[in-house]
Amino acid sequence: LTQSGFRNPTMVASDGKILVLADTDNNRVLIWNTIPTVPDQPADRVLGQPNFTTAAIGLNASSFRGPEGVWVQGTQLFVADTQNSRVMVWNNIPTANNQPADLVLGEPNFTTAPPSTTSNLPPTASNLFSPVSVTSDGTRLYVTDLGHNRVLIWNTIPTQNGQAADVVVGQQNMTSELDNGNIASCVVTGTDTDGYPTYAAGCPTIICPSTSTDSAGT
Repeated sequence: LTQSGFRNPTMVASDGKILVLADTDNNRVLIWNTIPTVPDQPADRVLGQPNFTTAAIGLNASSFRGPEGVWVQGTQLFVADTQNSRVMVWNNIPTANNQPADLVLGEPNFTTAPPSTTSNLPPTASNLFSPVSVTSDGTRLYVTDLGHNRVLIWNTIPTQNGQAADVVVGQQNMTSELDNGNIASCVVTGTDTDGYPTYAAGCPTIICPSTSTDSAGT
């Protein structure tokens, strides 16, 4: 483990000036102050570790567990700390090794996360489960929430820990996490006497919501 080696890197980002890499299996993020120009150029800074020779897992404002997503937007740095089920935000590009984040999304604080044995985490507008990507257009923030089969959108860059998302894509609502946004039983089976679609018995109303009633009042 060195200043210029990686173990299963998964994402790279740049603003045209600096380069940021998610060195996933080393539980760290590497930063180059300028775009590298020579082979094997060592990084200038490391986040998630106190130095370039450690790869410890942690749960606080300055550590990661398998980070997979990085993004640079203006002065801010965003990291999808995947196995801690959170996104960490630095309001200014870090200038020191192991610099703590300013903000966390997906958790109420920097010291909570689902246990590593968690196989299902009920979704809400403010939690994440194995987020793998974070991006921004300078106004909104977008997070790919892999474990919940969805993308969350914040209409403005969040400024508070655990801030709830405004929009969900891939699901009908903030509390659904179904594959493909639906279930096999929730398919149209025909139409009723008023021409409205009918569905198989057992299709949850949360997925196929009622929009009106027919002549029989159903």
